[in-house]
Amino acid sequence: MLTAWWLLFPDQVERARQRITETPRKSFGFGVAAAALAAIPGAVFFALPSQFTRGLGWIWLVIILGIASLGAAGIAAELGSRLNQRNEVDFTALGAFLRGAVIWELASAFPLIGWLLVIPVGLLISLGAAVFAVLRWTPKSKTEIEDA
Repeated sequence: MLTAWWLLFPDQVERARQRITETPRKSFGFGVAAAALAAIPGAVFFALPSQFTRGLGWIWLVIILGIASLGAAGIAAELGSRLNQRNEVDFTALGAFLRGAVIWELASAFPLIGWLLVIPVGLLISLGAAVFAVLRWTPKSKTEIEDA
């Protein structure tokens, strides 16, 4: 799925990668805020007794996790890029991305640490970075900050 996002939405994944690389704390904070705001309609949809509203709740959950997976593709792209920098062999862009995605998935699957630390923190960072990317909010470069 990460590779599909990377191929279908390269601009959004690149913006999410930049946001995660340059401002991870802001991505985490914005992810917490976005998750809190997304939880409100989700809780309302699931609390109502109608099967239709529960179906809307599941659709809402899939949409939010789909947006967060754009940010996860950004994390995988950054991992692949860093792996490429540290390796003596230069991988292609796709090869580096796939290696980064495998590293990210294996870190998430690692018992206890991956389940209780990597997945929740990574999900919040991914959601924040993806929302920034979808809204086209890129971090200011150092020259823009110095000029201001």
